[in-house]
Amino acid sequence: MRLGVIPEGIIDRIALVSGKLPIPLLETFWGIALGSTVITGTRLGVFESLAKNKKTAEEVAKDVKCDAQAMKTLLNALNGFGYLKRRKGVYSLTKKAGKWLTTESHSSMHDAILFMGELFNILGDIETAVKSGKTEDFHSPDKTPEFWKYYIRGLATFARSAGAEIVRRVSLDKNPKRLLDIGGGHGMYSVAFCRKYASLQAMVLDLPGAVEQGKNIVREKGFEDRVRFRQGDLKVSEWGKGYDLVLLFNIIHTVSLTKAPQILARAYQSLSPGGTVVILDSEHTGNEKDLSATSGFNELLFFIINGTCVYPEKDIRKWMTDAGFINLKKKKLLIMPMTLFITGRKPS
Repeated sequence: MRLGVIPEGIIDRIALVSGKLPIPLLETFWGIALGSTVITGTRLGVFESLAKNKKTAEEVAKDVKCDAQAMKTLLNALNGFGYLKRRKGVYSLTKKAGKWLTTESHSSMHDAILFMGELFNILGDIETAVKSGKTEDFHSPDKTPEFWKYYIRGLATFARSAGAEIVRRVSLDKNPKRLLDIGGGHGMYSVAFCRKYASLQAMVLDLPGAVEQGKNIVREKGFEDRVRFRQGDLKVSEWGKGYDLVLLFNIIHTVSLTKAPQILARAYQSLSPGGTVVILDSEHTGNEKDLSATSGFNELLFFIINGTCVYPEKDIRKWMTDAGFINLKKKKLLIMPMTLFITGRKPS
């Protein structure tokens, strides 16, 4: 999946075909403009203000405690980007905004957009990181509770949407009894598996800041008696043994090249014979040809925030095989098409 310049009319199409449009400039400007505008509208509560009723700019400004004239310019920008409708000075949500950006919507990505705002802050100085080679510690214990809230609740929105499909795509020989969710701080993937398997009990291992947020999320879903949490660092803490299912979701790209094979080996050791490991990670085509947009940018993203990178599928498969896993199966997720989703089994 790629983003690009989309013409709105015949003149735009002619200009695009002519080859005279400065595409890099347009993609850079409008990418920054769109992202910054939607994040600002979400942070200020614009979409929540308009969730139930149409309003003027003055009414929205009063509702969210902002300057009326400045608010009008923001609403007009959101109108131009297709997130608001505007009729005679009155604004309302488009279907897209109502579905994805209001907290009461079942499909809400409100918290995920706030998380994107945190990423924007970190990615604001890519140049310095590339010049120096010095990177962020995204999971530093010094991060504020507000950071952990945006981060974990943002990830939980993705997991809530993808969880049901993931559970359907994981084939198990028997009903699992014990699940270990490594780094699954929000607990939503564990909740999804517990919904399907009535006898399943889950343990989530993650950092303290993540665990505190995850406990609240799981409690809100009514699964606190079946999804429990343990604070720890996945690289050094004990994982335990005797699990039927181990989840490694967005974990492998957070560790170094030397540590990554060890993660697969520890998952193998934690499983009972016949147990299953499920890996969800960022896509990387892993060849010498052109990369996809997700493969290329994910390399940069995870270098900036962790000092690590996304590993090619062939490397992950080798580490799984070296650890002892058999029956490796790759599947595609409709709701997360730009990811690697692969399972493996420990021999019985």
